[in-house]
Amino acid sequence: MKIISGVYWDQGKRPVNQDSLLLQQAITGRGRVMLAAVSDGIGGLSEGENASGFITEKLIEHFYGQLVGLIGRKRSKAALKKSILRCFYEMNSQLKVYGEGRGIRLGATISLLFLWGRNYMIFHLGDSRIYLCGRRKIRLLTRDHAGRGGVTKCMGSFPFQYPDVSFGKIRGRSGFLLCTDGFYRTLDGEAMQALLPGDIAGEEQIERRLRQLGIRAEKRGEQDNLSAVYCVAY
Repeated sequence: MKIISGVYWDQGKRPVNQDSLLLQQAITGRGRVMLAAVSDGIGGLSEGENASGFITEKLIEHFYGQLVGLIGRKRSKAALKKSILRCFYEMNSQLKVYGEGRGIRLGATISLLFLWGRNYMIFHLGDSRIYLCGRRKIRLLTRDHAGRGGVTKCMGSFPFQYPDVSFGKIRGRSGFLLCTDGFYRTLDGEAMQALLPGDIAGEEQIERRLRQLGIRAEKRGEQDNLSAVYCVAY
Protein backbone atom coordinates (compact mmCIF):
# COMPACT_ATOMS: atom_id res chain seq x y z
CA MET A 1 0.00 0.00 0.00
CA LYS A 2 1.17 3.50 -0.86
CA ILE A 3 0.07 6.63 1.02
CA ILE A 4 0.30 10.33 0.18
CA SER A 5 -0.81 12.83 2.79
CA GLY A 6 -0.94 16.43 3.93
CA VAL A 7 -2.10 18.59 6.83
CA TYR A 8 -3.69 21.99 7.46
CA TRP A 9 -3.50 23.76 10.83
CA ASP A 10 -4.72 27.33 11.30
CA GLN A 11 -5.54 29.40 14.37
CA GLY A 12 -8.45 31.13 12.66
CA LYS A 13 -9.84 34.11 14.57
CA ARG A 14 -9.28 32.63 18.04
CA PRO A 15 -6.62 34.04 20.40
CA VAL A 16 -5.30 30.50 21.07
CA ASN A 17 -5.15 27.43 18.84
CA GLN A 18 -6.68 24.61 20.87
CA ASP A 19 -6.45 22.11 17.98
CA SER A 20 -3.69 19.52 17.68
CA LEU A 21 -3.05 16.96 14.98
CA LEU A 22 -0.66 14.15 14.15
CA LEU A 23 0.41 12.24 11.06
CA GLN A 24 2.97 9.46 11.42
CA GLN A 25 4.11 6.67 9.08
CA ALA A 26 6.49 3.76 9.50
CA ILE A 27 7.69 0.80 7.45
CA THR A 28 7.33 -2.67 9.00
CA GLY A 29 7.85 -6.21 7.80
CA ARG A 30 4.19 -6.14 6.77
CA GLY A 31 4.49 -2.91 4.81
CA ARG A 32 3.63 0.71 5.55
CA VAL A 33 1.50 1.70 8.53
CA MET A 34 0.06 5.12 9.32
CA LEU A 35 -1.46 6.82 12.33
CA ALA A 36 -3.40 10.09 11.92
CA ALA A 37 -5.51 12.02 14.42
CA VAL A 38 -7.10 15.39 15.14
CA SER A 39 -7.97 16.68 18.61
CA ASP A 40 -9.85 19.84 19.58
CA GLY A 41 -9.81 21.31 23.09
CA ILE A 42 -13.31 21.62 24.54
CA GLY A 43 -14.60 25.20 24.67
CA GLY A 44 -15.65 26.39 28.09
CA LEU A 45 -13.10 24.19 29.86
CA SER A 46 -9.57 25.05 30.90
CA GLU A 47 -6.33 24.50 28.97
CA GLY A 48 -7.84 23.03 25.82
CA GLU A 49 -4.56 23.40 23.98
CA ASN A 50 -2.77 21.39 26.69
CA ALA A 51 -5.41 18.64 26.59
CA SER A 52 -5.27 18.21 22.82
CA GLY A 53 -1.49 18.50 22.72
CA PHE A 54 -1.08 15.88 25.44
CA ILE A 55 -3.35 13.47 23.55
CA THR A 56 -1.48 13.72 20.26
CA GLU A 57 1.91 13.50 21.98
CA LYS A 58 0.92 10.31 23.83
CA LEU A 59 -0.52 8.76 20.67
CA ILE A 60 2.75 9.34 18.81
CA GLU A 61 4.60 7.63 21.66
CA HIS A 62 2.17 4.70 21.52
CA PHE A 63 2.48 4.39 17.75
CA TYR A 64 6.24 3.89 17.83
CA GLY A 65 6.38 2.17 21.22
CA GLN A 66 3.58 -0.36 20.66
CA LEU A 67 1.63 -0.34 17.40
CA VAL A 68 4.54 -0.62 14.96
CA GLY A 69 5.84 -3.63 16.88
CA LEU A 70 2.42 -5.29 17.00
CA ILE A 71 2.07 -4.99 13.23
CA GLY A 72 5.59 -6.36 12.72
CA ARG A 73 4.69 -9.38 14.86
CA LYS A 74 1.50 -9.93 12.83
CA ARG A 75 -0.82 -9.43 15.78
CA SER A 76 -4.58 -9.54 15.26
CA LYS A 77 -7.09 -6.70 14.92
CA ALA A 78 -8.29 -7.55 18.41
CA ALA A 79 -4.78 -7.06 19.80
CA LEU A 80 -4.43 -3.70 18.01
CA LYS A 81 -7.81 -2.56 19.29
CA LYS A 82 -6.94 -3.58 22.85
CA SER A 83 -3.63 -1.73 22.67
CA ILE A 84 -5.21 1.53 21.50
CA LEU A 85 -8.03 1.26 24.05
CA ARG A 86 -5.46 0.80 26.80
CA CYS A 87 -3.69 3.95 25.57
CA PHE A 88 -7.00 5.85 25.61
CA TYR A 89 -7.71 4.71 29.17
CA GLU A 90 -4.24 5.72 30.36
CA MET A 91 -4.46 9.15 28.68
CA ASN A 92 -7.84 9.81 30.27
CA SER A 93 -6.53 8.76 33.70
CA GLN A 94 -3.52 11.06 33.39
CA LEU A 95 -5.69 14.01 32.31
CA LYS A 96 -7.99 13.33 35.27
CA VAL A 97 -5.07 13.39 37.70
CA TYR A 98 -3.72 16.57 36.08
CA GLY A 99 -7.09 18.33 36.33
CA GLU A 100 -7.70 17.28 39.93
CA GLY A 101 -4.22 18.42 40.93
CA ARG A 102 -4.90 21.91 39.59
CA GLY A 103 -8.57 22.15 40.45
CA ILE A 104 -9.62 22.48 36.81
CA ARG A 105 -11.68 20.57 34.25
CA LEU A 106 -10.17 20.02 30.82
CA GLY A 107 -10.88 17.85 27.81
CA ALA A 108 -10.56 17.41 24.06
CA THR A 109 -12.09 15.51 21.19
CA ILE A 110 -10.10 12.74 19.52
CA SER A 111 -10.67 11.20 16.10
CA LEU A 112 -8.01 8.63 15.22
CA LEU A 113 -7.32 6.65 12.05
CA PHE A 114 -4.91 3.71 11.91
CA LEU A 115 -4.01 2.17 8.52
CA TRP A 116 -2.13 -1.06 7.88
CA GLY A 117 -2.21 -3.31 4.82
CA ARG A 118 -5.60 -2.70 3.24
CA ASN A 119 -7.25 -2.27 6.65
CA TYR A 120 -8.31 0.76 8.66
CA MET A 121 -9.42 1.22 12.25
CA ILE A 122 -11.13 4.29 13.73
CA PHE A 123 -11.42 5.46 17.36
CA HIS A 124 -13.63 8.48 18.02
CA LEU A 125 -14.83 10.74 20.85
CA GLY A 126 -16.42 14.16 20.33
CA ASP A 127 -17.43 16.25 17.34
CA SER A 128 -14.32 16.19 15.20
CA ARG A 129 -14.90 13.99 12.15
CA ILE A 130 -13.46 11.39 9.79
CA TYR A 131 -14.69 11.15 6.19
CA LEU A 132 -14.03 8.46 3.58
CA CYS A 133 -13.57 9.91 0.09
CA GLY A 134 -14.23 7.41 -2.70
CA ARG A 135 -14.30 7.73 -6.47
CA ARG A 136 -17.53 9.73 -6.65
CA LYS A 137 -18.79 10.44 -3.14
CA ILE A 138 -17.73 11.37 0.36
CA ARG A 139 -19.09 9.43 3.34
CA LEU A 140 -18.97 10.38 7.02
CA LEU A 141 -17.46 7.53 9.07
CA THR A 142 -17.99 9.02 12.54
CA ARG A 143 -20.99 10.33 14.45
CA ASP A 144 -20.88 13.57 16.41
CA HIS A 145 -21.04 13.22 20.18
CA ALA A 146 -22.75 16.56 20.66
CA GLY A 147 -26.01 18.03 21.91
CA ARG A 148 -27.50 21.38 22.79
CA GLY A 149 -25.12 21.73 25.71
CA GLY A 150 -22.04 21.04 23.58
CA VAL A 151 -19.85 17.97 23.28
CA THR A 152 -21.27 14.96 25.14
CA LYS A 153 -18.23 12.63 25.01
CA CYS A 154 -14.54 13.47 25.04
CA MET A 155 -11.15 12.57 26.45
CA GLY A 156 -10.42 14.51 29.62
CA SER A 157 -10.60 14.98 33.37
CA PHE A 158 -13.75 12.88 33.69
CA PRO A 159 -14.58 9.19 34.13
CA PHE A 160 -13.41 7.19 31.10
CA GLN A 161 -15.83 7.25 28.16
CA TYR A 162 -15.62 4.33 25.76
CA PRO A 163 -14.88 5.56 22.22
CA ASP A 164 -16.71 4.55 19.06
CA VAL A 165 -14.55 1.92 17.36
CA SER A 166 -14.95 0.71 13.78
CA PHE A 167 -13.00 -1.31 11.21
CA GLY A 168 -13.00 -1.28 7.42
CA LYS A 169 -11.25 -2.41 4.26
CA ILE A 170 -9.61 -0.06 1.77
CA ARG A 171 -11.06 -0.84 -1.65
CA GLY A 172 -9.40 0.92 -4.54
CA ARG A 173 -7.97 4.41 -4.28
CA SER A 174 -9.40 5.92 -1.08
CA GLY A 175 -9.04 9.25 0.67
CA PHE A 176 -9.49 9.87 4.40
CA LEU A 177 -10.19 13.34 5.81
CA LEU A 178 -9.84 13.95 9.55
CA CYS A 179 -10.90 17.43 10.66
CA THR A 180 -12.08 19.52 13.58
CA ASP A 181 -15.45 21.29 13.61
CA GLY A 182 -13.90 24.61 12.62
CA PHE A 183 -12.78 23.07 9.34
CA TYR A 184 -15.98 21.27 8.30
CA ARG A 185 -18.75 23.40 9.82
CA THR A 186 -19.26 25.86 6.95
CA LEU A 187 -18.22 23.59 4.07
CA ASP A 188 -20.89 21.96 1.91
CA GLY A 189 -20.73 18.82 -0.18
CA GLU A 190 -19.79 20.73 -3.31
CA ALA A 191 -16.72 22.25 -1.67
CA MET A 192 -15.66 18.88 -0.30
CA GLN A 193 -15.60 17.40 -3.82
CA ALA A 194 -12.13 18.91 -4.12
CA LEU A 195 -10.94 16.03 -1.93
CA LEU A 196 -12.13 13.18 -4.13
CA PRO A 197 -8.91 11.18 -4.57
CA GLY A 198 -9.07 10.38 -8.27
CA ASP A 199 -7.05 13.34 -9.56
CA ILE A 200 -4.86 13.93 -6.48
CA ALA A 201 -1.29 13.06 -7.43
CA GLY A 202 0.98 14.48 -4.72
CA GLU A 203 1.33 15.88 -1.24
CA GLU A 204 1.75 19.51 -2.33
CA GLN A 205 -1.59 19.21 -4.13
CA ILE A 206 -3.23 17.83 -0.99
CA GLU A 207 -1.96 20.68 1.18
CA ARG A 208 -2.96 23.26 -1.42
CA ARG A 209 -6.53 21.92 -1.54
CA LEU A 210 -6.79 21.77 2.25
CA ARG A 211 -5.56 25.35 2.45
CA GLN A 212 -8.11 26.46 -0.15
CA LEU A 213 -10.91 24.82 1.83
CA GLY A 214 -9.69 26.45 5.05
CA ILE A 215 -9.66 29.88 3.39
CA ARG A 216 -13.14 29.22 2.00
CA ALA A 217 -14.41 28.34 5.48
CA GLU A 218 -13.01 31.58 6.91
CA LYS A 219 -14.59 33.60 4.09
CA ARG A 220 -17.91 32.01 5.02
CA GLY A 221 -17.56 33.36 8.55
CA GLU A 222 -15.79 30.58 10.43
CA GLN A 223 -14.13 31.96 13.57
CA ASP A 224 -12.79 28.77 15.16
CA ASN A 225 -9.43 27.01 14.83
CA LEU A 226 -9.25 24.91 11.64
CA SER A 227 -7.34 21.63 11.44
CA ALA A 228 -7.34 18.80 8.93
CA VAL A 229 -5.35 15.74 7.92
CA TYR A 230 -5.93 14.15 4.52
CA CYS A 231 -4.37 10.98 3.16
CA VAL A 232 -4.86 8.94 0.00
CA ALA A 233 -4.20 5.20 0.21
CA TYR A 234 -3.81 3.12 -2.95
